[in-house]
Amino acid sequence: MKYCPNCQTEYADDNLQFCLQDGTPLAGVSDQAATVAYEAEPETLVVPKRVEPIRFEPPSSYQTNQANWQPSQPVIIEPPRETKKSNTAAVVITSVLGTILLLGLGGLGTWLYFRNSKTEVAVNINAAAPNRGSNSNAANQNANLAAPSPTATPTAQPTLKPEDAKTITKDVKNAVDEWKEVTENGDLDAHISKYADTVDYYKAGRVNVARVRADRANAFAAYHSMSVNIDNVKVTPDASGEKATVIIDKEWNFEGEEKFSSGKVQQQLTFGKIGGRWLITGEKDLKIYYVNK
Repeated sequence: MKYCPNCQTEYADDNLQFCLQDGTPLAGVSDQAATVAYEAEPETLVVPKRVEPIRFEPPSSYQTNQANWQPSQPVIIEPPRETKKSNTAAVVITSVLGTILLLGLGGLGTWLYFRNSKTEVAVNINAAAPNRGSNSNAANQNANLAAPSPTATPTAQPTLKPEDAKTITKDVKNAVDEWKEVTENGDLDAHISKYADTVDYYKAGRVNVARVRADRANAFAAYHSMSVNIDNVKVTPDASGEKATVIIDKEWNFEGEEKFSSGKVQQQLTFGKIGGRWLITGEKDLKIYYVNK
């Protein structure tokens, strides 16, 4: 079998020598294979070019300098030396100061000498003078002397006799018991009668007794049963015997239809003797132990 290399037309007749299409000489099939195998180009591989490293050779002078190199020596700066001053100047200054000191001491001694002389002369003149008016001068001198200031006499503080203190303590304790009793009875008028016209009333300060009455009226109306227990009563009378301070532990238990209150406090009551009666002039709580409402 043959074929045309130009138009690739194949011919089964092996006796044909030229292509019937374009007149190109025909070639056998085996030649085609050989030609194809011969004409095929091998694959080209691109291999990167190897770059040689650049070597740096330092100059010979660098090695020489490096071998001979030594650390630099530190520079030491010495402070300037003090020059000794001349001893002559010191001697001169000392001499001048000594002269000034001697002159000063001499002048001081001279002044003291003349001062003492004048004092003696004055004394002698006074002694030689006649006694004219000597008594009057002495009287004037005595009159001019400052009179001693009178010593302030301390004011005598009133003292309370032990028997009086005992009587006051007893009377004040009775007043506290009566105050407790009228409170438990719910008698408002009797309760308020135990107070003075003005009272130091808790944190409200000094108030009229009407304020106390209003507060107690609300309490008496809210509770139908009021129980008060008082103990640890301590009475301290005033030195004048007209005042007394009472510290008590008061425990209460109040019950009403819609209210309930109980508690215990340390209370201070101040009493004053007014019109022959011990009345409450102050009322406040010092400590609250507990309160239940």
